[in-house]
Amino acid sequence: MSISNTLWQSNYELALLSLKSKFVQGLKDGNLPKKIFQEYVAQDYFFLESFSRAYGLAVSKSKDKNSIKVLSQLLVGVSEELILHEKYAKEWNIDLTNNYIKPATQNYTDFLDEVSKTQSSVEIMFAMTPCMRLYSWIGKSLANKILNNPYKEWIITYSDEGFDNLAKSLENLIDFSKELYDTNQANYLYKRAMELELEFFNAYSNY
Repeated sequence: MSISNTLWQSNYELALLSLKSKFVQGLKDGNLPKKIFQEYVAQDYFFLESFSRAYGLAVSKSKDKNSIKVLSQLLVGVSEELILHEKYAKEWNIDLTNNYIKPATQNYTDFLDEVSKTQSSVEIMFAMTPCMRLYSWIGKSLANKILNNPYKEWIITYSDEGFDNLAKSLENLIDFSKELYDTNQANYLYKRAMELELEFFNAYSNY
């Protein structure tokens, strides 16, 4: 079994907890309060900015031409997500200019920033892969719940095969990486990212 699949299976219970969070179930049913979604999008914008910086540092530390190429393409994907969030902001009356970072977001971005500054390129990828795989998996899990759902655009975005392919391309990089890494460290980084994702969703589940 590939390292990406092994790590996903090892953390599947955390993924299920994210799926079962009140926030994600609110997206699924369409009954998530508008104010909660507005707060989530505003905070997710901070996260995506941190994610883009992490991709940039992974590129700068990579010694493999293919990794540089793929990571650069993934960075473009995050840029498109940021543009999508700006579109959400207009549609949902979210003021991104008067925005401050909240604890659950700060914890996640601090983790990503620390890993991307101090760890190797492949270790950065171990910390980033869980977000991509989790969002794709959640999107696909909600894909049959988009009829008359005010959050259907969010569900369509993350259930799309194009997004799944981005997740797979990042997983392929860690599966075929020539960089040396410690398996225990890989497990720690992956699990910690999954825990922080759950904390992020839970922060918007108190309604």
